[in-house]
Amino acid sequence: MSGGYVVAFDGGDRGRDALSWGAVLARSLGVELDVVVVVRTDDPFGGPYPPVGDVTGVIAEQARGWLDEAVAALPGDVAVRTHVRTAGSVPEGLLDAAAELDAAAVVVGAGGGAIPFGVGPVARTLLHSAPLPVVLVPRREPPARIDQLYVAVGARPGAPAVLEEAWEAAARTGLPLHVVSLVELDEHAGVDGDAVAEVRRLIDALVEDVRTRSRAAEVTVEMGRGRTMAEAVDSIDWAPEGLLLLGSSRLAQGRQTFLGPTAARMLRHVPVPVVVVPRGLS
Repeated sequence: MSGGYVVAFDGGDRGRDALSWGAVLARSLGVELDVVVVVRTDDPFGGPYPPVGDVTGVIAEQARGWLDEAVAALPGDVAVRTHVRTAGSVPEGLLDAAAELDAAAVVVGAGGGAIPFGVGPVARTLLHSAPLPVVLVPRREPPARIDQLYVAVGARPGAPAVLEEAWEAAARTGLPLHVVSLVELDEHAGVDGDAVAEVRRLIDALVEDVRTRSRAAEVTVEMGRGRTMAEAVDSIDWAPEGLLLLGSSRLAQGRQTFLGPTAARMLRHVPVPVVVVPRGLS
């Protein structure tokens, strides 16, 4: 992920979350930000009623005002460009901007409600169609910097690809890498020690395989266990300054994201920003 980050901004809470976390990511990972407001061409408020002429320009001017006000509050050490785009939908406009700007990722505010991530319609669409990584940020005050990198892997096909992507990111940034795997235990049968040991054996073998083919990085492996996904996620010692990489489902087409059911359930509970990596990116 070597290009800049496109940040989805709408003037609301989600947009402000995306922008504040985007600034932290930019400072921590050495990237520039392109903050984008998308004015929908099919918005019922985007056309005049009564018909007195096209008011898209008026809405775009209002959007520029939102951008100027928001960007003025960012730290001076973050390189930022602002853009107002028109498109049939917000995801379409964001992806068009990302393609034109050769962006490395799209940052979307996904927080809401009592859980860290309440994925809205824009984030949901991006998570099922984007050809580049999608960064979802939680609804909480961001730290000053990101200084820990996590990657969630399992024993299914596709795990080596996201692990290699995370390993390369750790080597590039110098951040320590934590490989996590979550195991949901049967609440009636209790802890299946053999099953947990087998998963750990597979993960250790996967890590060792990637280690032999990649540059060295500081790495640890941690197994999260619980009767539910919430308990399994909570059993991991997450650093507030962490960033988690998730791979896309095997259902993803080509180089696209597609959030699988296990990852979607995990996403509801993790307390750190999440990067969903397209299938076949590595």
